[in-house]
Amino acid sequence: MLRFALLGFLLRQPMTGYDLATAIRSSIHFVWPAQLSQIYRTLSQLEDNGLVVSEVEPQQSRPDRRVYTITDAGRAAFDSWQSELVTELDPVRVPFMVRFFFAGSRSPEDTVTQLRVMRDLHVKDHERLAVEMPEQIAAATALSGGNELDPLVWDSVRRAGEMMAQTWVAWIDETIERLQDAARD
Repeated sequence: MLRFALLGFLLRQPMTGYDLATAIRSSIHFVWPAQLSQIYRTLSQLEDNGLVVSEVEPQQSRPDRRVYTITDAGRAAFDSWQSELVTELDPVRVPFMVRFFFAGSRSPEDTVTQLRVMRDLHVKDHERLAVEMPEQIAAATALSGGNELDPLVWDSVRRAGEMMAQTWVAWIDETIERLQDAARD
C-alpha cells in the first residue's frame, strides 16, 4: 500500500523522501503511517522497478537532496491500482483491542486507568483532525496542481478519521461505565 501512496503523492509533484514523510504525516498517517526508513526503502524499490526516477540536487551549506519523480510506468501502475474495485474489507489491526480483550484478568481500576489514557489520546487526535487537518488540506491544495475534487476527497478522509476518534471516545466512555457498574455489583 505504501508504494501506491508514494506514487500518488509523486503524481502531484516531485518530492524528496523527507517531503513524502511530511506529506504522509499531515494527511493519511492516521490510516496508513510510515516511518522515514520504510519510505526510503520503498522509494528504492520503486526506482529499481522503473516506477520512479531520482535526481540529486546539490544544495549550499546543506546535504544534497534526492528528488523523486514518477515515471510513465509509475503513472500506469498507480492508475491500474486506483481503478481496481475494493471488494473486501481490510482487517483492522488495533493492538490496544488485543490487549483489552485479555484485560479481564486485571483489576477494573487498572483497566479503567488504561481506558482513560486511550480516551485522552483519541480526544487529542480528534482535535488535531478537526482543527489542524483542515488548515493542512487548505495549504496542500494551494501547493498542489491536483484535481479540483482533491480538497473534497481529502476532507472526506479527514472527516472519517474525526468520526473514528469520536466513536472511540463514545465506546471508551460506555466501557468505563460498564466496568464501574460491574465493580459496584
